[in-house]
Amino acid sequence: MGARGVYRSTMLLIIIGCVITSYVVLARRADGHPQRHPGPRPAFQLPFQCGESWHLTTYAGHDDYDIDFFFNGGQSGGRAVLASAGGTVAWAGWQATLDNGAPAAPGTVGTRGGLGFGVIIDHGGGWFTSYGHLQTWPEVKQDQVVPQGRLLGHVGRTGSTRVEHLHYEQHDDTRDPEHTRGNADKVESVFDGVPSGITSDGSASTGPIRTAGPVSPPQDRTSHNCPQSR
Repeated sequence: MGARGVYRSTMLLIIIGCVITSYVVLARRADGHPQRHPGPRPAFQLPFQCGESWHLTTYAGHDDYDIDFFFNGGQSGGRAVLASAGGTVAWAGWQATLDNGAPAAPGTVGTRGGLGFGVIIDHGGGWFTSYGHLQTWPEVKQDQVVPQGRLLGHVGRTGSTRVEHLHYEQHDDTRDPEHTRGNADKVESVFDGVPSGITSDGSASTGPIRTAGPVSPPQDRTSHNCPQSR
């Protein structure tokens, strides 16, 4: 085969490869499952005031990667909850259900499920953070653009808890084709570039790890959510 024949064969193979790739991508989009990749992870900080020390915990059945924060310097209730990074408020309000599945009235404590008064922030690139069990209605509104360190509310015990603490999650929603910000896209939280150490809840019945084993040990962290980092 001459040089011209080799060239034509090579170009034909390239064209065929491009057609196949385009077909696969379009087929995935038609199924509602477009391929996505996360953007760079934001420089998340603890969602508390600069210099405060907090105790990070989880428990069996909590969902892997979920964190419960308790203040190390006294009562947790009433302490300011700040945005871990800048972004756009995807949701802010009330969400909780009773034992019979009916919606709970705003401010209800000890519901079957729900964040209670809470906030979810879209940080771009598929990254989200969730904040739950605030004392009362959030200090921000849906679609509001907020900087890192913006006051979101105060630690409370609304929704599915009876103890004052902050429930916190980080999500990479490119992991979940449905983009539900549910179990499938929860990831280990990282603060100031350091993994939190809160991973497994020790239960095979809850995700996304779904492995029976020891519960991640508690951690203590100091907030660097300071003006110079914003």
